[in-house]
Amino acid sequence: MKLLKKYLTTMALTLLTCAAGAATAADATFQDRPIQIVVPYAAGGTIDTIARHLQPKLQTILGRPVIVDNRPGAGTMIGASTVARAEPNGHTLFLGSNAAFTISPQLMENVTYDPLRSFAAIGTVASFPNLIIVSPKSPYKTLADVIEAARKSPGKLSYASFGPASTAQLTGEAIKVAAGVDITEIPYKSGAQCVQAVLSGEVTFGFDPSVGSLQRVKVGQVNALSTTSANRMAELPQVPSIVEAGYPDAELTAWVALFAPAATPEQTQKALSEALQSVLADPQLKSKFAGMGMELTSLDSKATMGMIRNEYVRIAKLIEKAKLKKN
Repeated sequence: MKLLKKYLTTMALTLLTCAAGAATAADATFQDRPIQIVVPYAAGGTIDTIARHLQPKLQTILGRPVIVDNRPGAGTMIGASTVARAEPNGHTLFLGSNAAFTISPQLMENVTYDPLRSFAAIGTVASFPNLIIVSPKSPYKTLADVIEAARKSPGKLSYASFGPASTAQLTGEAIKVAAGVDITEIPYKSGAQCVQAVLSGEVTFGFDPSVGSLQRVKVGQVNALSTTSANRMAELPQVPSIVEAGYPDAELTAWVALFAPAATPEQTQKALSEALQSVLADPQLKSKFAGMGMELTSLDSKATMGMIRNEYVRIAKLIEKAKLKKN
């Protein structure tokens, strides 16, 4: 009993010491005001949901209030630009994705930041594919069925994307180029609208992030022809990947990462990175994200920037092949 009491006392003191050390580090690194996470989408979307799962845990670790600031618009460039020109003190962060770094800057006019130089990556948070979906009433059971129909009736089939410069548009156009078919893109404002267009018969097929349609597929509301990832999803083992479907060039998985302005001091970047890695080590968060159709992807700063540079080049080639024009 005495040994147990001594052990518990030692553990308590250790935890207190660690907490005090973390608080001291935070006090030395950050100012006495909130830390702001800018999300380039409206409240309720996928990245906003991720931000609100990170918010309380980061707040506890950093010892500072953390708030989520939604800045939607211009293909995510409003939010990105806000952070790129913010004071580099660690109090204004950006939770961004492919759209802001490898897609929009190559497809949108008047970009006011450099996607490869204006930010310091804190780390990657999560990744998730889109699902290529059809109505349960659709005659098409595979992506091959859709392509065969498109060859027989050029220009008669259509697909729903969630707008210009989206991962949905890039994958859709890549499939068209690889298959040599003519399928009309119908842009909508969100994955949810794409789902409604599919169910109402407005389009032949559509795209929706796995976060949105994972449960829809499981309950039979929609059928998934493919994921846009290289491999099958653990949550949907019956659905083939886009690579298995025969279109490796169309593979595109959305990722989400945390960034600070490029000139943020290394000490501050390190404190933020360590806090983020601590949050992502939580097994409960990993399980929760998996149930939502996402995978925790805890890449560090260097690995995140390497991934972005490689993807930037790949997207540039895809845009050139698909002959997509800037908006």
